[in-house]
Amino acid sequence: MSNSLSEKTLGRVPPSPRRSRWRWLALTAVVAVAAPLAWWAATRPGTPPPARLPAARSIPFSASADAYVSSARPAVNLGTAPVLRTASRPKIMRYLTFSVSGLSGTVTTATLRLWADVADLRGAAVHAAPGSWSEDSVTASNAPAAGDAVTLTGPVSAKTWVTADVTPLVPGNGVISVALTQVGSGSGQYDSREGAHPPELVVQTTSGAPAPSARSAAGLLRAAVEAVPDATAFRYATRDDNGRSMDALKIISRPGGGYLGVYHSGPAGVFRVYVAESRDLLHWTARASLDDASQPAIAALSDSGYLLADEASVSRGAQVRLLRFRHYASLATLLSGRTDRGYEAPLTIASGEARAEGTPNLFSATLSPDLSHSRIVVGFHYRLPHGTDRPGIGELTDFSSWSGRPDTVLGAALRAEGASGAIGDRDAVSVLGAPLELVEAQAGAGPAWQVYLYDRRTHRATALHIRTSRGSRSFGNPTVTGLRGPSGTAALVFTLFLPISPAPNGEAGELVYYRTVVRGKP
Repeated sequence: MSNSLSEKTLGRVPPSPRRSRWRWLALTAVVAVAAPLAWWAATRPGTPPPARLPAARSIPFSASADAYVSSARPAVNLGTAPVLRTASRPKIMRYLTFSVSGLSGTVTTATLRLWADVADLRGAAVHAAPGSWSEDSVTASNAPAAGDAVTLTGPVSAKTWVTADVTPLVPGNGVISVALTQVGSGSGQYDSREGAHPPELVVQTTSGAPAPSARSAAGLLRAAVEAVPDATAFRYATRDDNGRSMDALKIISRPGGGYLGVYHSGPAGVFRVYVAESRDLLHWTARASLDDASQPAIAALSDSGYLLADEASVSRGAQVRLLRFRHYASLATLLSGRTDRGYEAPLTIASGEARAEGTPNLFSATLSPDLSHSRIVVGFHYRLPHGTDRPGIGELTDFSSWSGRPDTVLGAALRAEGASGAIGDRDAVSVLGAPLELVEAQAGAGPAWQVYLYDRRTHRATALHIRTSRGSRSFGNPTVTGLRGPSGTAALVFTLFLPISPAPNGEAGELVYYRTVVRGKP
């Protein structure tokens, strides 16, 4: 009884055994749920920090030399004029050189800036200008030939800055030389480096290791072409969306973005040439059939048109293989296969029963101002009477007159490197201002073909050791193009034909791969 009074006095009621049991069950449940939640909160991964983007910077470079040349005054130097001009008639071209140094990391964008003094409805085309020239002595008679057009300024307004994206011409440090020609009829006028608004080259880079120097041009190209598995992207046995093989594919940039490619397909002896488009360099959508021929090459022209060169097989009493050229007035006519002019080059150096000249590549195409006043320089190979192919070089003048001759300098350079067999297809590219070529040739009498790197300045050939994913050993029809890759960065794109034998299973056919120029190396 005393215990009961004591409990009432303190205001405490003893818990019933049933209530106490439920309390312990509730506490156990809370602990069972809370412990895993506490562990998850303590150990769950935190929100990742935002990705750090490479630091970017823009560096302007003033022109170190500029001049314009006129066909109306072929011996007159105009290197000190306060303006730079372009015109279609007479043919007036302007040249600019920039000494690019101090870059580090990846070149993401290079922009040419020019101050326009007058309006121009068509604008100018920008070309690579391989070769040397001096501001104090360059004239129309000794100026270097312009390479393929890499970009267009588009219509130009007066008294304003005009810009052109020249990223493919600026892989890194070195001397960058460009030529500008008039697009279509008309003329343009721009301030020179002696004028009030001198030209500029603005190069944007991301952080990284030093960019390559001009001295490493051949090394850069070699590193980019040799290791296929290390490429930015590649595709073996490339076919278009219709399932056709894309043999001897040559790729160039497409105006407005993307890429154009010409190639041949079909059983041996009945090849057809096609044109296709791509957004990523690896997957292609066929657009039109262009010719009953093979081994095509293509170049964009300063008249906004396109030039196709290929190897045609025609019957002239006996079967003859010769060079055929076709002009397309615009991108639309190219993609629909509607040519407006054609020319078949007569055989010039193939003699006797060896009636074959073919596998063209286009070194340059200069319009002054149109196709009827033009100079097209072409590399090709010809067949000797005993059956060995040799390199040739030719010129198509005014789209109506052809001359060809043996390229004895290239032939001697390849023989010095051990290429004692046939010499076939090739392609040219300017890397850091250096004129380089990839050439297919046979090291001996065997069936395998090897690719050689040829420097046109030093006249030296070097055998390349191309490594594929499965160890192919024979490579033909090499092409190379400098352009902007799918990511927007400067890149080199290559194509090679791998014959069925001795190519391993899965590699035979057309190989396409490209390498972006990153952190001072390919």
